[in-house]
Amino acid sequence: MDALVNALIAVGLLLILVMVIYLIDKVNAIEKETRKMMITLGEKPATTVPTVPTDPFMGLSGKKLWDAMTGRSAEGLDPDGRANLRNIYQVVLTKHMEALYQDGFKDAIRGLPGEPKNSRFITTAKGQVESWIPSAQANALYQCGFKAAETPQSEWGPIRASMDEAGLYLLGKTDLDTSSPLSDWLMPLSASDSAMSSAEGGYDTPIGLPDATKSTPKLNRL
Repeated sequence: MDALVNALIAVGLLLILVMVIYLIDKVNAIEKETRKMMITLGEKPATTVPTVPTDPFMGLSGKKLWDAMTGRSAEGLDPDGRANLRNIYQVVLTKHMEALYQDGFKDAIRGLPGEPKNSRFITTAKGQVESWIPSAQANALYQCGFKAAETPQSEWGPIRASMDEAGLYLLGKTDLDTSSPLSDWLMPLSASDSAMSSAEGGYDTPIGLPDATKSTPKLNRL
């Protein structure tokens, strides 16, 4: 009887041992498959979610921005994107032209002629961007300001004509409105009336410089 019990116990222990070995092997197999799956998933490229660009200038600046506005190819910029960008660019170009004229005017007052740069950073409500225009037009606008400071207003005719020529080229190239001459804003004909008021009232705005309190003219084509 004792021999039978011992035999049954031995068989039971053997079965338990076999079951334990089986479970250990199964766990190892599952762990191996899990590692293999994780390695496979890690090798697959992560799916990128398309992001909407937050840069209002669409990553363009300097000459690349000018090229895009003048109709040259710009990678990733479709016609609708170019049209939206042009609405912002009108402010950039306007401020650039005004700054060049003011630089020339102020340099003439100081008696220190400078070398105008055709590239400069312009700050707008949408952010700051580097603006670029051809050197010939940049120099022309600077010289207009310089000569305006040294020339009586009654003799501004040739200077205004030179300014309008430069403005017409820049605005026309970028498909902006050219119906209003640039000199009507930067060198208004009514400046002679302002000269008397400035002398009597002590205004800070130099004669020949655009008044910052006046709104910037609309240059975009509606």
